[in-house]
Amino acid sequence: MPDRTGTIGDLLPAVLARYYDAIDGNRFVEAAATFGRHARYAVAEPGVVETAPRAETVGATALEERLTDRGPQPWHHVVQLCVVDGEDVLLEGVLVDPDGEDCASFVASARIGAGGRLDRYLGFSCPGAREPIPVAVAGETAPADAAAVVRGYFQDLDRGRFAQAAAHFSEDVLYSHPPYLHTGIDDPDRIEFRGRRALEAAFERRGATSFGHEVVTSIQRGAHCLFEGAVHDLPDGGTGSFISSLSLDGAGRIRRYVTFYCEPAVPLSP
Repeated sequence: MPDRTGTIGDLLPAVLARYYDAIDGNRFVEAAATFGRHARYAVAEPGVVETAPRAETVGATALEERLTDRGPQPWHHVVQLCVVDGEDVLLEGVLVDPDGEDCASFVASARIGAGGRLDRYLGFSCPGAREPIPVAVAGETAPADAAAVVRGYFQDLDRGRFAQAAAHFSEDVLYSHPPYLHTGIDDPDRIEFRGRRALEAAFERRGATSFGHEVVTSIQRGAHCLFEGAVHDLPDGGTGSFISSLSLDGAGRIRRYVTFYCEPAVPLSP
């Protein structure tokens, strides 16, 4: 069970703290009130596959109705990593069941608007808690520029340079990915690869693809980084959204990489 005493990175903004406290306490009117009048709330309905389209709700009034209709859920949120840059917030955490056990992992991308209310909230989750965020590489000094590492990784991956793509990861990497779509891997479950050799083999099996990745928001604190991105040029003009959490080792390679994905993409603006 992860440490519940603190959050890695930045302090959770007050409006998000109020949101999680209210929704976990089944105070849906209060939870919806943390959102602006035209806010976009994009979270999958309970029970669907994790890559399914987000169920989108626009506006605090509609969100209150949605949460009320959905009703109480048997878990509460524990934020483990939070990074903030101006109005943008990205975070990773776990959902904890009534027995105190971690039952799922989640990530979210939020934007705080005028008046301190939420303008946008995009959330993902998957069953089961992922391996804990490593804290061995600590402190404010970053081992490398995570955005540059990710940029190099996506360039190599999207161009089919699989050995080079895997070289951005440590020898003992944990790479956790939702079920692949539009690739040579058709496993319907979340896939986890451990170690660079296994990851390179998975990239080879995944094969060359026609689509590409674009990072739209990236925030780093020390060895840890969260970023949101979009996938474009999918078959039939499709798009996707993703949020990824990574931690670098002391050499600046990715030691832990956990990503979440859905189709179609969720717009950035409310």
